[in-house]
Amino acid sequence: MDELNTQAPQEAEIPQAPLTMVIDDHKLPITVVNKAGEEIGVFRFDPSDIGMVKRYNEVIDKFNSALSNLDTDGGMDALNKAGDKIIEFLDYVTDGNSREAFFQKIHPLSPQNGHFYCEQVFEVVGAFIRQSFQTETHKINERVAAHTHGYRTGKHARGDR
Repeated sequence: MDELNTQAPQEAEIPQAPLTMVIDDHKLPITVVNKAGEEIGVFRFDPSDIGMVKRYNEVIDKFNSALSNLDTDGGMDALNKAGDKIIEFLDYVTDGNSREAFFQKIHPLSPQNGHFYCEQVFEVVGAFIRQSFQTETHKINERVAAHTHGYRTGKHARGDR
C-alpha cells in the first residue's frame, strides 16, 4: 500500500483559450467560373477596401512590364518564375490568394487567343473592382441624399420637421 501524501495539492494549470476578436472584414466569397459554368476557384473580395483601386493601379504597370520582359527562351522554369511573380502582383492587389481563386487549373501564362490567361484575369478583376466600387458609391450617395434632403430643400432652415 502506498503512503498517504500529506502535502497540499498543487493547483492544476487550466489552459486558457487565446483571446480573440471577431471583426467583420466584409470579405465575400466570390465563385469564379469559366464560360461553361464550371468552378475554377473562390475569390475572397472586400468591396469596401478602397486601397484595392490604388494597389491595382500600382501593379498594372509592373504587370505589363513583366509580360513585355518575359523570357520565353528560358524554358518552363523561367515561365513558372514569371507566373509566380504575376500571382504575387494579383495577391497584392486583392489582399488574397489568387492562386487558389484563378490559377489552380490554368497556368497564368497559358496562351489564349493571342493573349496570356493572366491578362484576362487582370481585366476581369479590374472590371469587378470598378463595378463593385460604383455600386458602393451609389449606395453611399443614396444614403447621404436621404439624410441631407431636408437641408437641401430648406425644410430644416425654416424649422419644419
